Amino acid sequence: MIAGTNRPQSTTRNAGVRGVLPAATAIAALAVGAGTALAGGDGGIQVPAGPVVKDVTCSVRCLDIRTVAETGRIEITGTSLDGTSAVKFPSADGRLKAEPREVEDRVVTVAVPEGADSGNVTVIDSYGAKAVAPAEIEVVAEDAIAEVEGLEVTKAEATPAKSYFNAREPSEVDYLFEADEAADIRIDVVADGSGATVDSIVQKDQKPFANHSVTWDGLSASNAIAPNGDYRFRVSPLSGGAGAAARFSYYDHIFPLRAARHDFGDGLGAGRGHQGQDVFARCGTKIVAARGGTVQVSAYHSAAGNYVVVDGRKTGKDYVYMHMEERSLPREGARVKTGDVIGFESDTGRATGCHLHFELWSAPGWYEGGRVLDPTGPLKKWDRWS
Repeated sequence: MIAGTNRPQSTTRNAGVRGVLPAATAIAALAVGAGTALAGGDGGIQVPAGPVVKDVTCSVRCLDIRTVAETGRIEITGTSLDGTSAVKFPSADGRLKAEPREVEDRVVTVAVPEGADSGNVTVIDSYGAKAVAPAEIEVVAEDAIAEVEGLEVTKAEATPAKSYFNAREPSEVDYLFEADEAADIRIDVVADGSGATVDSIVQKDQKPFANHSVTWDGLSASNAIAPNGDYRFRVSPLSGGAGAAARFSYYDHIFPLRAARHDFGDGLGAGRGHQGQDVFARCGTKIVAARGGTVQVSAYHSAAGNYVVVDGRKTGKDYVYMHMEERSLPREGARVKTGDVIGFESDTGRATGCHLHFELWSAPGWYEGGRVLDPTGPLKKWDRWS
C-alpha cells in the first residue's frame, strides 16, 4: 500500500462456467452424451469459460482507488474478460447497464453512467455469463471533483530502480506538476504485465512547481504482498487527463549472498541430514537478510558455527544463516530489513571452505514445530533478479 491509503477488505467470489445451448445442441448432447458435447468431442461444442472478476478500481475522475465521480471511468481486472459485452451498475431500478470502452482478456474499462449508485458492478459476456466484482465502487456526484486549469505533470521519477519488500529503501516516486493553482494529484501503482492498478493514493491540495514524493510499501490495496515483477508509478490529475509514468521493478526477496561470483554446493539431503543449501563465495562476502523480520536466534554452535535465525515478516517462515565470520551483527530481538547486512561468509563451525549454509523452515518455525523446506529453488529464483 502507498502510505496513507485506506485498505478496503474484499472477498473473492468464483464465477462458474455458464452458457445456454441451443435446442439442437441439447438434443445432440442427449444423443451422444452430454459429457462429449460439452467437452468438445466429435461434433461437440466447447462453451467458453465465463468471466472472472478479481478487482475493480477507479481510473478517471477518482477521489480514491474505489471512489469515482459520475461520468468517470472504472477499471475491472480479472480473467476471461475479452467476451464482455456489458457492465451492470447498481441503480434505483437495478437495470442500469453500460457498454465497455475497452475490452481485453484481463482488463475492461467502462464509463460510469449518470444515475449509477454505489455498490458491486457485474460483468456480463456475450453468452449471458455473469461475474460480480468482489469490491464495491462508491459513486459520487459529477461535480465532486473540480477541474484545475493548465495542469500538467512534468516529471515522475522512481527510486530505486529495483526495490524489495520491507527494505530500508522502499519504492518511491518524485513528481512535479505545473498548474494555475493547487491541485489534487493521484498516484497509482500499476503492474506492467496486466495493466492492473495494484494500489493508489490521492494527495490533496498539492502546490504546483514544487517537488513532491510518495513511498509505496509493496502491499496492494487489499493488504496483500504485491507480486514480483515490473511496475510503474502513474501520476495524474485527480480530475482526469494526461499524466506521467516512472518505471521500476519490485521483488519480495533478495539473494542473501552479495557476490557476483558464487557457486551452489550441496543441497537438501546431501551427506548426513543436510538440511539446507550451501553457497560458496570469497571469505568475508556480505550476507544480507533475504527477507526482513525479527532476529530470533543469534548464537554459536560447534557444527553451525556463528549462525542467525530470522523470523521472516509476513511469511510465517524462518530463515537460517550458518558459518558466519562473527556473531550476527543484529542481536536477538532486533528487527532487520530486507537487504540489511547480518554477517559475513566464513567457515566457522564444521565447514570446509567459506560458504553460507542457508535453511528455510515452515511455520511455526525453526525447531518450533516447523519442517525443513528445500531452499534451492527459492535461492536460485532470488539470485536471478538480485
